[in-house]
Amino acid sequence: AAASPRAARLILPLLDIGQSVPVLGFFPAAIYVFVSLLGGGRLALELAAIFLVFTCQTWNMAFGIYESLSTIPPDLRLALRSLGVRGWLELRRLLIPACVPRLVYNSIVSWSNGWYFLIACEIIAVGPVNYTLPGLGSSLAQALARGDLGVAASALTALIGLVVALDFLVWRPLSRWSERFTYQAEAAAAPPALGPLESVLPNLALPLVVRGLRGLARVGRLFPAAALGRALERPRALARRAWRGLRWLLGAALAALGVAAALATARALIPPWHPDARLLPAALGLSTLRILAAYLLALAWVLPVALWASGNRRVSDRLALVAQVGASIPATAFFPLLVALFAGRFAGMEVVSVLLAMTGMQWYLLFNVLSGVRGVPGDLHESLRSLGLSRRAIYRKLVIPAAMPSLVTGSVAAWGGGWNSLIVSEYVVFRERSYSVLGVGSLIDRATYVKGDRSLLFLSVATLVVTVVLINRLFWQPLYRHVNERYRQESA
Repeated sequence: AAASPRAARLILPLLDIGQSVPVLGFFPAAIYVFVSLLGGGRLALELAAIFLVFTCQTWNMAFGIYESLSTIPPDLRLALRSLGVRGWLELRRLLIPACVPRLVYNSIVSWSNGWYFLIACEIIAVGPVNYTLPGLGSSLAQALARGDLGVAASALTALIGLVVALDFLVWRPLSRWSERFTYQAEAAAAPPALGPLESVLPNLALPLVVRGLRGLARVGRLFPAAALGRALERPRALARRAWRGLRWLLGAALAALGVAAALATARALIPPWHPDARLLPAALGLSTLRILAAYLLALAWVLPVALWASGNRRVSDRLALVAQVGASIPATAFFPLLVALFAGRFAGMEVVSVLLAMTGMQWYLLFNVLSGVRGVPGDLHESLRSLGLSRRAIYRKLVIPAAMPSLVTGSVAAWGGGWNSLIVSEYVVFRERSYSVLGVGSLIDRATYVKGDRSLLFLSVATLVVTVVLINRLFWQPLYRHVNERYRQESA
């Protein structure tokens, strides 16, 4: 999509659609493929849950890679092309390294998003049909539904402990390593110092690499390259023939699944519809207003906090950890506190719904803006300080413009997360009582868990998808192109 405008016209709308479909919208596909076709055993249900978690994670990572490739400085591409760097060499030396920082950051967000929607992914239901898998998500959901705050707190504590451990063991070393691929304007920028874990891991892997190279050398002495090539020629030819046949079979199977899904969707959308379908226009308008309010509230605190942390690596690391923990906590875990604060007061559930939607939006913004301000070249910071500019002037002249592409990418992802979080912010079950407000999310929840009505579910999801795609096409994409052209970093 970043390399071909023609491909982008096809790929980006598909990513928009995938991002805008709430996880409950994938329930019919998960039940049909993994329960009906594969028998509905334990393995099939585990695969269904993994598929649902995948639908929560993949779109954010794809948008991050698209941003990384589309914001590579043009003069850097021209310099490599002038040296004859093309094809695989360009992919290995420029394109993949350019994606590493954003991919690591967006992987952290996607991982947290998987935890956030774990409740929905471990309890797969359509009307009276209910499949519950053991796990932290289902334990937390069942404890909150019956009002058992002790079990809910235990599950939440275990979840937070996992998030913190993964941050120290996996994500923090990966983040430091990924900074080696950040574009810098100076010719010889010093790489960031490695921590103890990053230093130990290569030393542990080095003996295995040396042994592997020695083994390959012995194989090369026993079997010269020409002889080895002739020996492998027939298996390669057989593999190519097998792949040609398998490729057509896979294509036919995917086409058949696509046709079956389209027919099932068309049948579900044929009138007469459920009586609640007449509420869709009002529900869509109210949900849009809640998402807008939640976005403005999130932006009001994320932007100043990210700017404050931009010049301090220790504060930035701690803030990233807080963001990981916050992004991993499902919205329903905040519900008892919010009910205690706002229940019975003016527009109480409306306020609760906006705040719960904000929990699904603010971390996308924070992660992306933090990544953007971290990517500002350090030499530019120093040059502006040497000219006597104040910190506020540096923010206004350098940091905010440099972070604008990341801010727009984070805003797109945040709105996608906000639309998805409607299913957990507009309809909540607590102490065996349902709390809801009119909105697309509550209609999808009722169609899935209460009524089991596929026509209402598909109609609500289709309305939501069309709305999100139109907003992205008419507003976010022109804004992103404008920001990318105006605030792109150049090396000269």
